Amino acid sequence: MKIKARREFRVSLESLAFTDIILNIFIFFFTAFSLIYTFNPMRESRIIVKLPQADIKAPPDQKEPVIVNINSRNEVFLMSKPTNLRELKKELEALMAFNKARPVIVRADKSVVFDRVVQVLDVANNSGVERLGIAIEEKPHSPPPNP
Repeated sequence: MKIKARREFRVSLESLAFTDIILNIFIFFFTAFSLIYTFNPMRESRIIVKLPQADIKAPPDQKEPVIVNINSRNEVFLMSKPTNLRELKKELEALMAFNKARPVIVRADKSVVFDRVVQVLDVANNSGVERLGIAIEEKPHSPPPNP
């Protein structure tokens, strides 16, 4: 008599669900690791870039104030260099680009027309100057009159 071996396979839902979970975990990890590799900042920092070179004009000493002089003939000078109002604005903008807090002092002769001083102050203010002043000369102290 021959005994038959039972080789019946039962597929249950529990084994299918378990297999589905394992496959989903593999898909998740493969996707996550590929994204981590793709967007790795260390990988991007290895890019070699040769930057262009240019001569950089060193700014003048930032601690000294910028002096704008107006002489008795109503001529404007920036740092002892003659200039007009249009050029004054461009040069002040360039000087203020490095340090907005750098003071600008306007020195005007007593005989200068007040309108010219106002024009220079307006140009300086429109150039982005934050600290603007007018130079004056201190009066000598005279003794008080005796009664």
